[in-house]
Amino acid sequence: MYVIRPCVAMLALLLAGCNAAAPTQPAEAAASPPSPHSENASTTEPRDAGGAGAASHERSSAGSAIQSGFDQISGRLTLLQEQVLQLRSDNQTLLEQNQMLLNRLQLLTAPSAPESEDEGERVVSAGAASEQLDAAIGQLMQMLNQMDMAAGAGGQFAVTTTYTRQGDWVLLRYDRHTGETWQAKAGRWLPLADVDYLNTSSYRVLVHRADQDSKGYVAVRIDEQGGMSWWLNGDRWQEYAQ
Repeated sequence: MYVIRPCVAMLALLLAGCNAAAPTQPAEAAASPPSPHSENASTTEPRDAGGAGAASHERSSAGSAIQSGFDQISGRLTLLQEQVLQLRSDNQTLLEQNQMLLNRLQLLTAPSAPESEDEGERVVSAGAASEQLDAAIGQLMQMLNQMDMAAGAGGQFAVTTTYTRQGDWVLLRYDRHTGETWQAKAGRWLPLADVDYLNTSSYRVLVHRADQDSKGYVAVRIDEQGGMSWWLNGDRWQEYAQ
């Protein structure tokens, strides 16, 4: 009987140890339900990605527009530089022509030759110098008219000019759009008599020296779009017959 009691006590201890080692919670509790915060985070991530893509597209469009504006400004600056260089070149050519004219004037006004020189040779020399001076003045006036047409092609008003053989300065101003013309006399612009049927168009007026003309010069006006033309008869424009 003393042997049975210790065996029963040991069996009770073994059963108690097995119960302590067994799990106390059901297996289903190990899998916890998904958190609502994780679902919200997963749904907001695509939205955030979409917003970031739209913002990146807007920044790209704005950068393209700014670059296009810079390209346009750069092109206009390049064109302006080319026009400035052309004007500088024309001015340099004009200065050279003026220097040549001054040199010829100095030759013309040089002291007279000694009395021993033959009178006929002096007359021939003076006539040749006068012809050279007239030719230089004609070239200078033609260059001024060409520069006016090249530099002022976009303006409303323009001038054209020449010198007569007698040394008179002829200066005409005209409106490129209406064809109205004025002549400079005694420091004032006096309108030239004109026809009554001028239309708004694109006009050009040219004036050149003409020693055989009674005025010492000739002038012509043309409608560059319609083709009509007029010549200056005294102080009045007269149309050429079609």
